[in-house]
Amino acid sequence: MIKHYLVAGTLAICSTSLMAEESMLTPADMPQEAINEMVENITDYNKCMMASRLKANQNGLDARQNADDILQSCETTLGELKLLLAENDVNPALIEGMAKNLRSKAAKQLMNRAMNDMAAQAAALDHVERNKQP
Repeated sequence: MIKHYLVAGTLAICSTSLMAEESMLTPADMPQEAINEMVENITDYNKCMMASRLKANQNGLDARQNADDILQSCETTLGELKLLLAENDVNPALIEGMAKNLRSKAAKQLMNRAMNDMAAQAAALDHVERNKQP
């Protein structure tokens, strides 16, 4: 029984010390210059998404392939944001959460546009078929 308490106590001490080493800083705790750079990185990511979306519409690939290509093409920009946050000792869970949130939001927007484009194409084809019949 004493061994059980000894092991449990050791685990508690180790987990507490590991938690103490992890940063508790948020992006708001960064210096103003770093916050400005963070906002610039997020803006660059959004610009990259828009520019990539315009290029993808011209390549003739299907919607899913376009979405994958767009997300991959902007991953470097997202990596720069993650690096900036890590350099400013922001909590790693917050860094990953922010990146996941930006990626998720972009993916939703891409899929919404892809679905709207597919619906418009289907409507156009239906219109053409109706006008062919005498």
